[in-house]
Amino acid sequence: MASFSLTLANGETLTGSNHFPSNSSALRIAALPLIVAVHGGTYTCDYFDADADHTLRHISQALAVPVIAIDRPGYRGTSPLPPTPKESTFIQEQGTYLHKYILPLLWKTHAANLGVSSIFLYAHSIGAAVAVVASSLHACDGDMQTYPLSGMSISGVGSNVKTLPMEAFQKDPKELVGISIRIPNEQKDMLMLGPAKLYNPDILRQTERLQHDVTLEELYDINISWRSYWRKYAANVKVPVLYTLGEFDELWNKSDQDVEDFAKGFVNAPPVEARRLLSAPHCIEHSLQCSGLTLRTFGFAIECAVHHHLVAI
Repeated sequence: MASFSLTLANGETLTGSNHFPSNSSALRIAALPLIVAVHGGTYTCDYFDADADHTLRHISQALAVPVIAIDRPGYRGTSPLPPTPKESTFIQEQGTYLHKYILPLLWKTHAANLGVSSIFLYAHSIGAAVAVVASSLHACDGDMQTYPLSGMSISGVGSNVKTLPMEAFQKDPKELVGISIRIPNEQKDMLMLGPAKLYNPDILRQTERLQHDVTLEELYDINISWRSYWRKYAANVKVPVLYTLGEFDELWNKSDQDVEDFAKGFVNAPPVEARRLLSAPHCIEHSLQCSGLTLRTFGFAIECAVHHHLVAI
């Protein structure tokens, strides 16, 4: 995927990568989505382009559906956010920023040239939590919306987290501001990829390249605070949702009941397709289930774009 750097309306920088295929697909798609991919903690936009077997490029090219993978604020070249206000949290501020600055710019910059009809969010882990907040705020804007949103696919997130055993979580979250850590490669591989049978060992060669520091504030939010406010945001989402949680996700409780509980939070989303994906770890996109989830997501994105287009007529 090709790297990019853009200047946001507030003068800050957004980096990421994209794949804009030539319109050579044999498919005749009635309404084309622009898929915007949002990575989780400890990764960058490269999460969605890890290597030749774990990338959005191939399906994007085959279907002629454009993809933009962003670096979230504070990751790689994207400007970090100001200190989190007392009444808010890291994820809530990231979701607000995604909705207020990033998605409007991507739409304004690329919609006409690419011939897309709406944005579709494809988000993983903490990035999925950020996407839920952004989708909620988009719905609350009503007639003041600055970009069309047709749906989202989220994975590696839920309502019942397995709290990481970190002493930092015993502190006031404001004491964690500005402190970053790097999870050791071996530990990260176990958490993100699960049992060895679930992935091609070649993906382990990419662990160091894909690494990025993560702030303790971000980890505190998803481990401690998220459970107290996610339902408020999920309840406002008004676009279709595809929700997936891996059978071997090491970061979330993932029983069928857990999956159902999270899905039920989206009370105003038209349809919510939720499932526990068998033989899949936390980082599904880096596992043997990568192609299946990616194909399903692109298909769902097209369905959502067509529906959004027809409703708007």
